Amino acid sequence: MIPARERSGLPVQEIQTCFGLIADTHYPDRLPSFPAVINEIFDGVDLILHAGDVGELRTLDALSETAPVIAVHGNDDTEEAQRTLPAQQLIPLKAQRILLFHSHNADRAEELAARKIDDWGPKLTVRAERVRAAGAVLGVSGHTHVPLDVTHDGIRLINPGAVSQGNDRLRQTLCSVAILTVSQADDVMVNYINLEEPQASFQPQVDLDAGFSAAHNQVSQSIWDDDLSRFWEPLVALVRLDEAAMRMVLRRSAYPVWRGEREQVTRADLRRAAQDEPTLPPAVRQLIEKLLE
Repeated sequence: MIPARERSGLPVQEIQTCFGLIADTHYPDRLPSFPAVINEIFDGVDLILHAGDVGELRTLDALSETAPVIAVHGNDDTEEAQRTLPAQQLIPLKAQRILLFHSHNADRAEELAARKIDDWGPKLTVRAERVRAAGAVLGVSGHTHVPLDVTHDGIRLINPGAVSQGNDRLRQTLCSVAILTVSQADDVMVNYINLEEPQASFQPQVDLDAGFSAAHNQVSQSIWDDDLSRFWEPLVALVRLDEAAMRMVLRRSAYPVWRGEREQVTRADLRRAAQDEPTLPPAVRQLIEKLLE
C-alpha cells in the first residue's frame, strides 16, 4: 500500500499536514462490514475528517485506530450521531480554514426541492456560500456520493465520494476516499482512492455541464430489476404506513446484492423479505404480497 504521505508526490519534509477524507459510510445499515482497506489507506495521516452520514458511532472508533477523527453528522445519520456530532466543524490550518460539513439542507422540504434541480450550479453555490460564511476557503463535504474537486465562486469544494450506498435500492459502484495534503507552502493537493484499487490514485472526472444525474449515474446504479422498478410508486405509499419496518424490508432484500450473492432484487426477493421481516405489521405485509403477486 502506498503510504498516505507519499500520495501527493511531495517530499515528506515539504508536507505540512495530511488528512484522510471520508464520507457516507452508512455503517452498518448499508455496509455489510467496515472495509479494513480504509485504515490501510489512511495509515500515516495526521487527522481523519468524516463529512457525515457516519452511521453508528463505532464507525468513528474503527477509523480512530489509525488517526484522530473529526466528524459531522449528515441527513441520514442515526439519532445518536445527529445528537452527538455537530452539523459543521471549522478546522483552522495555518494560513487557511477548512470547513467540514455534510452539505444537506436541514429543512426537509427544501432538501427535497433541491434534489429536483439537476443543474450543478445552484448546488455548488449553496456550498460555496456556506464555506465563505465560515471564513474558510476550502470545504470538505459529502452527501452527493459523487467524488468532486472543483473551485466555485473562489471556494474550493472537495467531496471524497462515498463508501456505501445512497439508499436501499442502489449499489455504489465507485467506493472512494481521499487524501488531502497541505504543503509547507500552503498548497493543497487531493488524491482520490478507489477502495477496489487502493494502490492507485485517481482524479474525479465530472462533467458539470451534463448535470448531477449524469455524474451520480457514473458512481451508483439501481439494484432493482426492471420488473420490480415498475412498482416503486405504489410501494412509496406503503413505506409511509410504517417507514421503519419498510426500511428493514428493503434492506433485507438489498443485503444479498451488496454482499455479492445476487445481481439484482426481484419481485420474489422483495416479497420474501416482507414475509421474513418480523417488525412489519401483518396488514402491510398483506398489501405488499397483493401488490407484488
